Amino acid sequence: MITVRHPSDLGHLVQSGVELDCHFAFRDYVDRAPLHWGRLRVLNRIELEADAAFRLDDERAVEIMTLVWNGMVMATVDGLGGSLLKPGDCHVLSAGGGISRATWKTGEAPASLLQLWLIPEEDGGKPEIGLRRAGKRFGLAHVLLASGFPEDDPEEVDQVSSRDPLPLKARARVLRFTLPIGGQAVIPTYADRCVYALVVAGQVEILGHDAEAGCGVAITGCETVIVHALAPSTLIVCDSD
Repeated sequence: MITVRHPSDLGHLVQSGVELDCHFAFRDYVDRAPLHWGRLRVLNRIELEADAAFRLDDERAVEIMTLVWNGMVMATVDGLGGSLLKPGDCHVLSAGGGISRATWKTGEAPASLLQLWLIPEEDGGKPEIGLRRAGKRFGLAHVLLASGFPEDDPEEVDQVSSRDPLPLKARARVLRFTLPIGGQAVIPTYADRCVYALVVAGQVEILGHDAEAGCGVAITGCETVIVHALAPSTLIVCDSD
């Protein structure tokens, strides 16, 4: 099964200097909106004007992964402090038993980011944050950004500069693919898992279906997913149970 969701199929929310394109039900976007795909509960593209903030209150039992695409954002979580995020940085907030507030705020320039919310295996636990700087890895073609599989992470001490993926409490992997025109990526998976690919830039062909920038592609029932780039392209892929 494969479904391509075009930008016109998504939810579009606007609020005080913040614009969101929502692939799943979120806030006022509920009419005919899918609730999730596997453990992927939210996938939002967020555009922030200068000196704007996106805020969340009273969240629990969710993993919130933020990828900064353009600009800089200060991510602040009550009780856990703040982190200045730059392009290519990856930030994971494990809400655990609950957080009172989390904020992503710009400074004097606008910013663009992606957020993926994943449903963890178990509720509760102490809230935590993880941070991975882009460093030189932002230019690599295939990068495993975050994983809920222990075998993917040899537990290096310095997580911020480590090349290992950020840990997740969901049985999921989040990857970034950067492909030249004519390039190809192979996503190994299993028939009972759910793959969701967001085309951040460019145009690709996935299992016989074309998808351009802004499209989301929901896939299940496949053991191998092959992506062909019809133009220089970047994708974010979530593979979950």
